[in-house]
Amino acid sequence: MDQDSSLLREALENANLASSVAADEFWEKRLGKNARTKAVRKRYIRDSLRTPVNKNVIFYETMSGARMGDNPLGIFEYLRSHPEHGEFLHVWSIDARGSIPERYKNAPDVVFARRNTRSYTYFLSTAGYVVCNANLPGFFTRRPGQKYLNTWHGIPYKSLGRNTPSAKFGSAAGNGTFAKASHILSPCEFATEKMISAYSMSGVSTATFAEIGYPRIDRTLEPKPGLPNRLRTALGLKPHDRRPAVLYAPTWRSENAKDVVDADQLLEDLKALEQLDIQLMYRGHHRMDRIIRDASVGDQLGNVIIPPHEISSNDLLTVVDILITDFSSIFFDFLPTGRPIVHYLYDLDGYAGSRGVNLETTELPGSVALDQHELQETVTSIVKDLEQSSETRNLTDEPLQGTRYKTAQTRFCPHEDGFASKRAVEFLLHDQIDGYPTRTTLGNRPTAAFWAGELKAGPRCSDEFLKALLKSAASPLEQTVLIVDRKAPISDDFMKKIKKFGNEISTVSYEAESLALLQKEEEDYKQFASNNYLDFDTVASQVRNNKTLNRIYTREFRRRLDDAQFDRVFLAADLSYDELAIASMARQRSTASANLWVPLSKELSTRQKAVGLVLPKGSARRKFVARKYRELRSKIGR
Repeated sequence: MDQDSSLLREALENANLASSVAADEFWEKRLGKNARTKAVRKRYIRDSLRTPVNKNVIFYETMSGARMGDNPLGIFEYLRSHPEHGEFLHVWSIDARGSIPERYKNAPDVVFARRNTRSYTYFLSTAGYVVCNANLPGFFTRRPGQKYLNTWHGIPYKSLGRNTPSAKFGSAAGNGTFAKASHILSPCEFATEKMISAYSMSGVSTATFAEIGYPRIDRTLEPKPGLPNRLRTALGLKPHDRRPAVLYAPTWRSENAKDVVDADQLLEDLKALEQLDIQLMYRGHHRMDRIIRDASVGDQLGNVIIPPHEISSNDLLTVVDILITDFSSIFFDFLPTGRPIVHYLYDLDGYAGSRGVNLETTELPGSVALDQHELQETVTSIVKDLEQSSETRNLTDEPLQGTRYKTAQTRFCPHEDGFASKRAVEFLLHDQIDGYPTRTTLGNRPTAAFWAGELKAGPRCSDEFLKALLKSAASPLEQTVLIVDRKAPISDDFMKKIKKFGNEISTVSYEAESLALLQKEEEDYKQFASNNYLDFDTVASQVRNNKTLNRIYTREFRRRLDDAQFDRVFLAADLSYDELAIASMARQRSTASANLWVPLSKELSTRQKAVGLVLPKGSARRKFVARKYRELRSKIGR
């Protein structure tokens, strides 16, 4: 990085870059192949321990560093154009293939950190604010004083996480990233509910949801002056052409965990659309573009306009008159404009069965076409409707596609007014909401965490534990949480029973990894791990009384579960010392083997009976204890 600004110099004060070689390696040398490499994880830990959190630094990541874009870009651009919020160093994550946009190469307040370099671990561990639209690497551990805003990247039309048909426990990466968020941005109640369910946040996450709209949609509703005209010129859309501009933007598909594209289907559909009286554009999902390049589609179909990927989808929507899509959430971004939408669902049954969808066709705004012929007819009909529509008609308030469209606007984009970026900044920096809906996931019920670990197979370990888990889920008095290695061998029969309980069981899965230890921690850990036959209480005592062990396992608990706190913890049999030690950090009121689970009402009544035996009602002893308790409360109050 060539920048030399006071903001950057201040941010790098603790980086110990004593030479130009060290500085070059800081920015460019990869510490390891990926985020699970021990060298990357250890470097992140060292940076966390040695460097204070810097409230003048904001770290952004979009799609694992694939590009600058989406909601984080909206927040970034708003902050740079509104200095009244403060002066910040903006750090963008980029992956190994990513290129730095020319306009930011020499900006004094913007730098780029390549994934898995020292610059990446340093800024991710020390930035006062972290903004991400997907999943951060598993080693990320939010520090006290850090704020982490997850914006996600679209309203969940497709099923996500544990709610996809093939999912067992859901996404370990998704569970982790949302457990560690302090702030979560949502466009509407529908999205909030789906995200909480998909990533098992009930009883786990301490984050605040704010339903304030999506910053990226500001670009569509309030484009920069002159931008639509410049885009039309760049794309070759003729300004006085009566033919509407139509964008076909399908999502990606997968088979056997691999992304696939039916190229023949795609080309035939585009050829059918080419025949209509429209100006046709095509943009595939970025995961499709890896398999069949948008440009190669354009080479085969000369009359189809292929917008370059430098043009963001939300900017592109400013010049679109009709949107055609399938199961992509892009239609939610287009919905606030009031312009026509066509849902082309040629593989509805197969897609819904394999991936899962959260909306029925009757809930979709606009028109639905189930085959190519219907697609042509539907688009042709909409073109005629547009021709006959008054030029003064405000489609935002009076959409062509009627009541169902208007109902969907109220349901899915009630807060999209072009000012979501402003609200997102105020939410992140100042925890300011100003009357918009907020939500937390903890609720009023106590939590019972069932610590499964790898859950070894067999009646003593697995069956007894899972039966207790299901009994807890059936109790309305507490929220049940299953903490489990994502590879744990739970039978299909038990998984069906677990899934039937829905959100009553939050299934928090994780990737089993060996602990990342610093050299100074290894001796104490080795001695602890060499013990034989330690029970939970002994493990908890050793961790509590040994500063090194306490630091190791506090760090690991926060890496998995952040600030989560459980009222009761129930342990599977034969848990490793590591799992017992991590479980001891849950700040729980009680811990027991899972086979000793009793309903909370029984536990409470047992405790009340014990109090009654020791301190009978009306006795002098009870009155004395009550008086001393009141005196203590009075002293604390003063």
